[in-house]
Amino acid sequence: MQFESSVGASAAMAPLSQIAERRNLSYRIMSGLVLGPLVLVLAFVGGPIFDIALAAATAFGLAEWIKLVTGRSVRWVYTVPLAVIGVYMTLGIEAGLVALVVLSLAVGLFVPVNRTLAALGLPYVGLTMLSLAWLHDVLDGGWRLVFFVFIVVWSTDIGAFFVGRLVRGPRLAPRISPNKTWSGFVGGLVFAGLIAIGLMALFPGASKPVQVVEIAIGLSLFGQGGDLFESAMKRKFGVKDSGDLIPGHGGMLDRIDALLWAAPAFALLHVFGLTAGLSP
Repeated sequence: MQFESSVGASAAMAPLSQIAERRNLSYRIMSGLVLGPLVLVLAFVGGPIFDIALAAATAFGLAEWIKLVTGRSVRWVYTVPLAVIGVYMTLGIEAGLVALVVLSLAVGLFVPVNRTLAALGLPYVGLTMLSLAWLHDVLDGGWRLVFFVFIVVWSTDIGAFFVGRLVRGPRLAPRISPNKTWSGFVGGLVFAGLIAIGLMALFPGASKPVQVVEIAIGLSLFGQGGDLFESAMKRKFGVKDSGDLIPGHGGMLDRIDALLWAAPAFALLHVFGLTAGLSP
């Protein structure tokens, strides 16, 4: 009788978990449909509005990082990214990077525990903020570069999610993220490459489609690396999500984890002239 009761309870729980999973997927899709266009509109408008939006997202991400590594909410860290973006807006990228380093040290000094990891939080999220702001401002039509980064990262996430669910197969990193599969990993790369071909329409001077696809696949690799890194950090500190800010996505870090690696990588490519195939 006890065995039959256990089996019955398990059978009853299965539909409930499936309902919860479908509901979470619905929230995820609705959040994406709202936030995606909003982010692209802000990037297209540019100027102080875009920079302040970047700082706001970074503030939430930094606060979540501090809570993740220290176990405590530190409210004053919300102001730190605003200070960094303020320096960037008034004095330029070099001064912004100096402010990033100085304020990172300050964060490490004033948090109560895990000071080294806490100090690394601002470079971790702040470099993405400065990278996207600089890419937007570095030339006329810079919004196209920002669009490219956003859409390639999102398409990787979409491709990995749906291909992984359909194909399944061996797990990519079971100790870090049990739900990720090799099929999803490859699906993300392929989808990013295909989307990049369509994104060439944003760049009237684009003349190197192979290079554009290579850049997209590279960003996809970095993005999936960022995703795995955040999963590893959450597993290390025993949390499921970095927060509950965005329905279906968890916290800000859960939403931008791939961007945190991909955007600085793309900015470096641009610094070294390796994005010539993307000419506005």
